[in-house]
Amino acid sequence: MDSDPLLTWGAVDWKDPEGGILRLLPYCPLVNHADDVEWDGLALLVSSEDIALWDDQHREEKDSPGIVRDAMIANLGPSGRVVKEMAMLDDSDVVCFPDPVPYNLLCKSRNEGSRIWCIEPNLDDSRWVDMTLLIADSRTRTRSLLRAIGANRRVMKAAKNIAMEAPSIDRISFHIAASLQAAWWRNEMESVPKTISDDLHERLAARLRGALSQLRAGLDGQVDDGDEKVMLVPVPQVRLPEVLEALGSLPESEDFTMEEE
Repeated sequence: MDSDPLLTWGAVDWKDPEGGILRLLPYCPLVNHADDVEWDGLALLVSSEDIALWDDQHREEKDSPGIVRDAMIANLGPSGRVVKEMAMLDDSDVVCFPDPVPYNLLCKSRNEGSRIWCIEPNLDDSRWVDMTLLIADSRTRTRSLLRAIGANRRVMKAAKNIAMEAPSIDRISFHIAASLQAAWWRNEMESVPKTISDDLHERLAARLRGALSQLRAGLDGQVDDGDEKVMLVPVPQVRLPEVLEALGSLPESEDFTMEEE
């Protein structure tokens, strides 16, 4: 796969054949990069349980700045190593907790009273749990465990290769951070069969289409015949191609009522 899409920073619009626009906003996790875009509703590729964790992290960071970052760095796995490498960039807008782009958009939506959809199902959704267990199983089989030996070196080598591409943003610390995050995600998903990954993203795409249909209908259930409604969807850069591919397959919209309270 071409590495260019992994480091895309500008919003990408996907127009639903049934009406409305999903405005996908690529972002680098843990990087505070503001992008001024217009939108009518917010869809987050997380569950309501994840949002509760963000709120906890916000309170922890307010009481003790850097505590979540330090706990992540103490993790001896690849994710902790990536956080440590990002922290070495010495940029106050890098390695921020909670994840600043989606969390800041969440706070803005709450303040403005905008509607918010949590796209990932919670753990009471048996179909979703079965899928996540399949992914976990793929990553913990003996072959995957053996592959994990030297994972840190592979992640750093892959990050260096991605960072060699021409940056699409002027701030070099953001470009390097994005390269590290992209390499980490690729390594994490390396042992997961594509069929499982495709199923996961197809489910998310179906729920995105379902959320967009609800936004089109409005609170009263009546479709607005005026300007097309725009649903903003922050998406980690490295996952943008998979989300677009899943949307392109036009999965049937999944009707669900999970909105962040």
